[in-house]
Amino acid sequence: MTEAELFTYYEKIYFHEHGRKEQIFSRLNIPLAVMVAIVGFYAVIISSDYKSLSLDPVICFWGFFCYSIIALLFGAGFFIDALLGKMDQGIPTPNALETWRQELLAYYQEEPNSAEVVASELKRSLYKDYMNCASLMTVNNDRKASSLYFCNIAVIVSAAFAAITYAIVKFPSL
Repeated sequence: MTEAELFTYYEKIYFHEHGRKEQIFSRLNIPLAVMVAIVGFYAVIISSDYKSLSLDPVICFWGFFCYSIIALLFGAGFFIDALLGKMDQGIPTPNALETWRQELLAYYQEEPNSAEVVASELKRSLYKDYMNCASLMTVNNDRKASSLYFCNIAVIVSAAFAAITYAIVKFPSL
């Protein structure tokens, strides 16, 4: 690949990763809603008549209830990592680039081909910025997507343990 083709490729990856980041953030709504629902379900479980159970079912009740809470806490940790995670880096703003371009023009004004040197420096800088920022965003988005996956798994496990806990209380009355 030529340098121009690589520049186009890195630029495309940079904007692709921006879109991917937005997709990951939009998928965080469902685990958040499920976590809130599970916490509400805990209130239903605790208000149930678990005190009338014999010793063995009470031990199972509290065991599964604690497993559910632990799984939910793991899910919340992965959720926070997917939401916040590591910071991305963006390309310089147009104002910063123009300021730097003006500084380069002033620095190279004595050179016979100063405009070409400045243009080459700006292109090289943008090439490097797109490459570095796209790489960093790819790594961060991979981590956020992985955290979202593990968050979903932990929330599913938490909901399953909560359902088992509720079934332990309701089973004797059926």
